[in-house]
Amino acid sequence: MPIIGANGLLVLVPMAFFLESRAAAGQFDATFYSLQVVELLAGATNLVLMGLNMRDGIRLSGKAAPTTQVTLTSSETIATGTMAFHLTKPAGFQHQAGQWIRLTIAGTAADDGNASSRILSIVSAPNEPQITVATRLSDSAFKRSLSTLPDGAELTVAGPSGTFTLHEDASRPAVFIAGGIGITPFMSMLRDVTATTTPHKIALFYSNRAPAAAPFLSELEELQKANSNIQLIATMTDLDAHDGWVGETSKIDQDMLRRHLRELDAPIYYCVGPAAMVTATQKMLSAAGVAEQDIRVESFTGY
Repeated sequence: MPIIGANGLLVLVPMAFFLESRAAAGQFDATFYSLQVVELLAGATNLVLMGLNMRDGIRLSGKAAPTTQVTLTSSETIATGTMAFHLTKPAGFQHQAGQWIRLTIAGTAADDGNASSRILSIVSAPNEPQITVATRLSDSAFKRSLSTLPDGAELTVAGPSGTFTLHEDASRPAVFIAGGIGITPFMSMLRDVTATTTPHKIALFYSNRAPAAAPFLSELEELQKANSNIQLIATMTDLDAHDGWVGETSKIDQDMLRRHLRELDAPIYYCVGPAAMVTATQKMLSAAGVAEQDIRVESFTGY
């Protein structure tokens, strides 16, 4: 888009005014026709770039990805207001840890104005025999239908898609920052690095209101025990007196990062969660001196 805008402002608009003035003066010389060719080439370039933008937008939406039928094998509540859904894995289905699928429920009544499908991060690791997704429940038609599906229900999956995956250079540590259901792509990554004994050092900062509302918290504690390269820093920001939490209780900020990390500018940072949290985290990391290219984010909307 920046190239399209610059081409329009710096080439097409000035060229249009110039050619119009030459035409009004009747100056149809070699310069006029040469500049007209340049204008046509610049316009064609913008049309090609706009087409590529549309293609990439369709790819990012998951609507152009191949679809296949899957079966719901089971579902379970994994935290307050949050459920996980286990699906059969189609033959040939392969994904990278951190990618997502578009899940469609046939016949969903979109009475809330939303589509009958949602983009959901894959929780399961690539080596697992099934596809697992998880989502926070809401009053949308899609979420209501999904939460009440019986085992054996047929659904449509498009994907996998997405580039939110762990960097290859294991010499650089990774810092995961997750809020609530934003933990889902990180679960796939953490399960994967543990199963494959990948040597990446990973620190996970995980924020929730309370332990009961924290999806996969007990599994994360077990992963930390099983994999010495994983460090879990969980924080609960809205505790009741009976919660009995003894860990962090503040929002994830520079002070918390500095207490648990040796150097703030050494890792690659990954952040997933509600859009407001992701934006605030990006600003916080930039203010701490983290380079823009070392911050990778995904925003979850439509809870």
